[in-house]
Amino acid sequence: MHEAILVMISCDDKSQAEQIGEQLLKHKLAACTQIVNHADSMFLWPPRKNQIDYADESLLLVKTLDEKWAKLEREVLSHHTYENPEIIAIPLAHVTKRYLLWLKSELS
Repeated sequence: MHEAILVMISCDDKSQAEQIGEQLLKHKLAACTQIVNHADSMFLWPPRKNQIDYADESLLLVKTLDEKWAKLEREVLSHHTYENPEIIAIPLAHVTKRYLLWLKSELS
């Protein structure tokens, strides 16, 4: 199992991304977050209607540990306004030793 993960969360706007990011940091569910503002998204919505929808969103990037996933997911869902928010994680195959040690120390 990979220890470090990168979680990507699509948000309605920068304000929502900031709010969620701050909650994750306060609860030690993330050691670092970054916001990519104005992400042009295209997706199939509503479900099973075969329609393409478009949105100007913000992408919240979260650096954390795999063991934090379940609590992180619950925390995001409790603050997110979307009916079905994108909350996905990618295991990090390569992380510098120094960064990983910092990540672990911040989340312990």
